[in-house]
Amino acid sequence: MYSILVYYHMPHVSFRKLSKKIEDELISNLKLVFRKINKEDEMSKFFLSLLSSTEQLMLAKRLAIIVLLQEGISEAKIADSLNVTRITVEKMRLFLETKGDGFRIALRKLDEEKRLKEFKTILLELSDYMLNPRRKVKEIIHEAQKI
Repeated sequence: MYSILVYYHMPHVSFRKLSKKIEDELISNLKLVFRKINKEDEMSKFFLSLLSSTEQLMLAKRLAIIVLLQEGISEAKIADSLNVTRITVEKMRLFLETKGDGFRIALRKLDEEKRLKEFKTILLELSDYMLNPRRKVKEIIHEAQKI
């Protein structure tokens, strides 16, 4: 079931295939660029050039989903909090279970930069806000900034 689910909900590049060798070379060069850009302003410029704002948000939400799954938040609560479908959350759970090493590396990098705790707090506050919408967003952001 998951393979069908993932197939129909993943972006498609093209039905016209490249050779495996060319695909590998393209991906290798993209990875090289990611490895070599080590200044935040350069990475921001690269992201703005490479990805639309929608694509950037999609990737950021995927990371947020992983953080919330790791915190034991229910799939329904995650979907409501981040305005994504349950299918997206289920897909990310599957990726976490089958390809989780990359996510663990990303979370470790956030932790090394002392950003993981703040990120988790903001996401948990957001999920709490979705259950208690009377809380004001400004209040949630103010509480998160105290950390």
